[in-house]
Amino acid sequence: MKTLKLLFVLGSLTYSLMTCQDNQDLITEDHLTEMNSKTSKHVEVPFKSKLHTAQAEDALTVICSATSPTDFWGLEHQVGDGSATHVGEFTIDLKFCFHVVLNQNGMPDFEGGFGEYSGDNEPIPLQSANGDLLYISATSDGKLIPIQHEHYIFEFFDKWVITGGTGRFENAYGEFTWHGLVRNDDTGTDHTWEGTIIFNK
Repeated sequence: MKTLKLLFVLGSLTYSLMTCQDNQDLITEDHLTEMNSKTSKHVEVPFKSKLHTAQAEDALTVICSATSPTDFWGLEHQVGDGSATHVGEFTIDLKFCFHVVLNQNGMPDFEGGFGEYSGDNEPIPLQSANGDLLYISATSDGKLIPIQHEHYIFEFFDKWVITGGTGRFENAYGEFTWHGLVRNDDTGTDHTWEGTIIFNK
């Protein structure tokens, strides 16, 4: 009988200790969750930019691939600068393969694929005024659209995503539409971005 009582007491003590430990674990977990919510709050805000790019000197001097002298993909190279919300002034360097297709008269053959371009293979860094970096990436390939306009000859619309960064942009994410207008005087392209960014407050 004494043995049974002893086992009962030991069992009760073990259960009490386990219950206390479980309660303590729950308290600790709640505390950590509360701390994380206070220290890693994210905000979703508009993300907008205006920028201008022009062809670099080495644009289309490298062939990505070719079917013929009038049907090939050349490495386009655009450089420029602009200003974006939460980033400030920045410079940008874009490299992508551009599809050149010419008809028998040496003019752009849009039905044959002239104006198609590939998405950038690597994320593009934008450096803010304080040195923090924000990375953006294209989600798909695109194509120039001929337009009738006093100052522009082509336009394009692309979807881009925000893929993180450094400093305040660490773990940032979001998306935006990239709208470009190609000038008809060969002086470059005017761009606007509009979307949202989610990053640490």
